[in-house]
Amino acid sequence: MDMSMELTLRDIPAFLPPWTFAKVGRPDERRARQGARRGFVDLKMSFMRAAAEVQGSEGQALQEYVRQAAEPIELWLMHTRLLASLPLDHLRGDQHRQALQEALARVFPMKSA
Repeated sequence: MDMSMELTLRDIPAFLPPWTFAKVGRPDERRARQGARRGFVDLKMSFMRAAAEVQGSEGQALQEYVRQAAEPIELWLMHTRLLASLPLDHLRGDQHRQALQEALARVFPMKSA
């Protein structure tokens, strides 16, 4: 599957990520935006660690896609590809699967794998 041809949220010119306005609004709104940003960063780091375990050109493609992700939904859309690419006979593969599913559950409580 060629991931380079898919439309992502950053391809839409009028889209601004929610954390763009982190200093605007009421304090509780700012905290919510900062929490969402922190959750995205944690999710992206989990994906980066897992993608680093995948060998070959598939691993390189996954790492590039994760690096380019600007929104949590972009990572969620590729999570099945990454999970399927992790080594099955490796303890680290199992650990990464568990970490990815936990990170996804924190960001997408109703959509986790």
